[in-house]
Amino acid sequence: MTQEEFLIRLAEEVQLDRPLQMDEMLCDIPEWDSLAMLGALSVFDEADASVEIEELENCTSIKEIVIK
Repeated sequence: MTQEEFLIRLAEEVQLDRPLQMDEMLCDIPEWDSLAMLGALSVFDEADASVEIEELENCTSIKEIVIK
């Protein structure tokens, strides 16, 4: 999965009607909550990547999520 595909899938899971940007802060995304984090985990699974929920809880930006 490319970075662009990952961001598209993540935006879908967060239920955004716009693309996510790498420099976006999670605190600026009202839809980013615990349910969105669970959705993000499913996107990581699709990308064959292993990430723990605790790692996502410590992220503050989309960029930090992508580099996980």
